[in-house]
Amino acid sequence: MQSKLVIVDGYNLILRSPRLKPGPNRTLRESRDKLVNLLSWMMGANDVRYLVVFDGATGGGRDEASGRVLVTYSRPPDKADDVIRHLVEQKVGGDEAITVVTADLEVARHARAMGADISLADLFLAAALGDAGRASGDAPDDGPEALEKPVSLSKKEIEEWAELFRQRRTPSSESSHDPGSEPEN
Repeated sequence: MQSKLVIVDGYNLILRSPRLKPGPNRTLRESRDKLVNLLSWMMGANDVRYLVVFDGATGGGRDEASGRVLVTYSRPPDKADDVIRHLVEQKVGGDEAITVVTADLEVARHARAMGADISLADLFLAAALGDAGRASGDAPDDGPEALEKPVSLSKKEIEEWAELFRQRRTPSSESSHDPGSEPEN
C-alpha cells in the first residue's frame, strides 16, 4: 500500500472554522496548535502523514514535527500558497500519494494539474470536526475576518470546484492528451 502525504493549507483551514479560528478566547498560536492536535489524532491509516503550511509573515514560528504532522512556515517574500505549489511540484510522482487540502481554487487547480489529489477544506473540516467545524449552536463569526475567509462557499465557488472535480484525471486519460486541458509548461 502506498503511503500518503496530505499537504494542508494551514491558515486557510483555521480561518474557515469557528472552532479553530483565533478570537477573544484563542490566540493564533493556540489555533495552530489546535489544528496540529486535530490532525495528530485523526483516524486513518498509519501510512498517512500531514504537512501543514502556514504563512510565516502572520506571526509564524519555526518548523516543527509532532508525530505524523510536520509544520512548516513560508519565508517572506513567499506565501504559504507558494510553498504548497513548490511542495506539490517536488513530491508528485514520488513514493507517496499527494493530497492537498485547501479552499483556495488556484492552489487546488495547480495541485490537480500536477497530478495531486485535492480535498475541499470545508469537506475536510466536516469530516474532522463535523458540520464544517461548527458545533451545534455556533454561529459564524461576524467580525472582519469573517469577510476575508467565509465559512461556506458561494454558488460561484461551488460551480468552480465542481468543474475542477469533473476534470479529474483517470489513469487511462493521463497517457492521452485532453484537448480541453491546459498545456503543460
